[in-house]
Amino acid sequence: MDTRKPYPVNNYEPYRPSGHSYARRFDELPVHAPTGFTCAQTEKYRGQWRDFFGARGDAKLHLEIGCYHGESLLEMARQNSNEFFIGVEWKFKEAYKASEKAVRSKMRNLVFLRANIARLPWMFAPGELDRVWILFPDPWPKFTHHKWRVLHADFFRSVGLSLNEGKEVMIKTDHCDYAAFIADELKEADCFESFPETDADQIWSTFPATPFEKMFFKKSESSFVFSLRRNANRISPPAPLKGIFATAVHTVVD
Repeated sequence: MDTRKPYPVNNYEPYRPSGHSYARRFDELPVHAPTGFTCAQTEKYRGQWRDFFGARGDAKLHLEIGCYHGESLLEMARQNSNEFFIGVEWKFKEAYKASEKAVRSKMRNLVFLRANIARLPWMFAPGELDRVWILFPDPWPKFTHHKWRVLHADFFRSVGLSLNEGKEVMIKTDHCDYAAFIADELKEADCFESFPETDADQIWSTFPATPFEKMFFKKSESSFVFSLRRNANRISPPAPLKGIFATAVHTVVD
């Protein structure tokens, strides 16, 4: 078996106009209380997401990466009206469908973004997020496809920069090999540490099962869980991101 580490693909390129039919539908969402943004619009509120929601400066801000149709995040928003939620999804149709659900539910404490998660540093300012959820990401199981895996060391550094010390990242995967890959990449990134299982269990209990997870547990299988907190280590961002993080006080910029 080839154990070489493939070079991860980071597409930091700005968005280009899209002809996707669902890209145009985002313009049809209510403008007085938008529940969805796409492409370049997702970067409009960097550092100002609490202002967007009309929230206090100390209000808790969650991010779910790969939210699909947003079922779990919608339930979280219903249960926690004083906290605020952002879901990111790469697929146009799924992100729009999630936004539609938020409109029908008259939700005011969440928004969905159709966005390239590699551009997370353009969407969120250093320390802006309180908790990041990553549930059952695509494992890209073939070795030749590992370069498409999202959860590699550079990405973890970007996530670390979006969190202040002590804030959490919660990850689940059903794929044994990807779990081992994640563990190695976390070690290389060196910006997170595990925290006590009792605290982790309490946090996990607040997040409703995803549709995938409901199917998953019907098969009586187990998942691999990472419950992490941002540590005190200083982070040097990947080279293409050093400009955008130049003013971050907890960042080393060579």
